[in-house]
Amino acid sequence: MVDEIISDETPLYNRFKSPTKLRLKGIKYFSQPIIVRDIAKELDFIEDDEKSSNYCVSEFREISEKDFKRIYYEVPLTKKYPPYFEKKSFDMDEFIVKTIKSLHYILKKTENRQQYEIKSFLVLLKKMLDLYGIDKTFDEVNEFYAKNAWELGFKHIPSRNPDEIVHLYDSSGKKASFSYINLD
Repeated sequence: MVDEIISDETPLYNRFKSPTKLRLKGIKYFSQPIIVRDIAKELDFIEDDEKSSNYCVSEFREISEKDFKRIYYEVPLTKKYPPYFEKKSFDMDEFIVKTIKSLHYILKKTENRQQYEIKSFLVLLKKMLDLYGIDKTFDEVNEFYAKNAWELGFKHIPSRNPDEIVHLYDSSGKKASFSYINLD
């Protein structure tokens, strides 16, 4: 929206020499994204509620003032750039570390036990990475965990059963044998 029209001969940014300039009002964003499907029944320009996404394929659509007000007043506005527009990027190692921490948190909240076998944890981690489209073998996942376990801050518990043992490294590269991750 235009805040004011300015008549001024001085060039803007030493490039634009138009004698008429516009000062725009600040852009406002919806603080939360609006899901069209949730309000489709209230909007006149959507004829079929079941196929509401078909009516919003284009970024631009002319709608009535009544529909505009329904959408406009649906969610509070903000002048800050909303987080749902931000793009996050991680390098692969950082992403895998965050995935490990997320899996640990999920198991901590959903499992009714105090410890979880590391090998079973790594199987679940491999499945999660596969779902994200990250192609790592089980051995690569195991090696990554072994080298980065100290950085995660999880408490690991040893076992005498040789079939359960996984070798983990500390920050100085010393190898130790563990079998379980503490979920407390």
